[in-house]
Amino acid sequence: MSAEYPFEKCLLTMPDVVMNKTLGLLDFQAVQCLRKTCSTFRNFIDEVKPDSAFTHLQFSVKPDHITSLYYFNEFSIEVKYTRNGGGCSVEWYGRDQKLHNKLLESVDFFDVASKDISSVLTNQKSVMKCLDVECSLDEIREGQQEVLYQVSEKFLSNLEPCLASKPKKLQVKTFQTKVADETQILHLLPHLEVENLTIRNGRESSNREAVLNMEKLIVLEQWKKLDTLNIFGFCVNLKIEDLLHLKRCFVKYETMNTVMIEELKEAFRTSSHLEFFRIEYGLTDIQDLMDPSYADPFTGLNPFGDVFKRWFFSVSTPERVLKITITPYQIVLDFDLLVNVPEGVTVN
Repeated sequence: MSAEYPFEKCLLTMPDVVMNKTLGLLDFQAVQCLRKTCSTFRNFIDEVKPDSAFTHLQFSVKPDHITSLYYFNEFSIEVKYTRNGGGCSVEWYGRDQKLHNKLLESVDFFDVASKDISSVLTNQKSVMKCLDVECSLDEIREGQQEVLYQVSEKFLSNLEPCLASKPKKLQVKTFQTKVADETQILHLLPHLEVENLTIRNGRESSNREAVLNMEKLIVLEQWKKLDTLNIFGFCVNLKIEDLLHLKRCFVKYETMNTVMIEELKEAFRTSSHLEFFRIEYGLTDIQDLMDPSYADPFTGLNPFGDVFKRWFFSVSTPERVLKITITPYQIVLDFDLLVNVPEGVTVN
């Protein structure tokens, strides 16, 4: 230590309460830079765990690189980890909008990425607006599909222990993910406290009718607490009763039948929380599956030129009605005001 900066004035000798106060005044990028200066700072920061305070985390996994995007209220940081021979090249754009890079030798890029992301997830205390995880096989060259699946499995497996070890589950308003199957979802979802879940098919271009096996998802406590569920590019093997705790839902079934429609209708008529369901179906035209004892539906054309049939049903609130709209490819259930029922149409 030089005479100009004697040891007794070194930041490392500051009392813990002062160090904690200092960390609280720094933003995410400053804390991460401080963490990399020496093992003493790294250990102190890892023990104190200052809030990472990002609002949105997005990461995308490819066969030879992983990109992470950290969003804050006023800025964002992008970091890219790329396989470079036997090592890992790290590139990032910070608040200065300049490209920075570093080469790490003899390490796997997915290990480096997962350690960095695990560090910030461990320290995240505030509620995130969105966690977005993409492990997509679309736009991947032939022969790389299996490599991507292996990389994404290793990467997600590395993140799982960090999330599992948090004293309190990571709080996320919306968790959206693009994956090949349900096993990749199960690495993360059990360790989140989440309101809205969106799942997209990472093999969508070649496997649009794949069935997402939901057996292990619907037994999770997270499933039972969801407000909104959106599943795109997969059919589901769910019973209607598995969805009725939700407020809003978009899913696709291979087939629909009269019993399923009736179960949905009765749930909407009596529930105090259901708001909007849209269900697509693949193999069955269900426009003629409504109970024939109901009054004739209102018939019209939607903006895409498709013919729809619409039935109206009374509910416990006199000024409202349940509206069921059926086209050749989907059924929509939501509510409307009684005054909006077309003239001459009977409310069942």
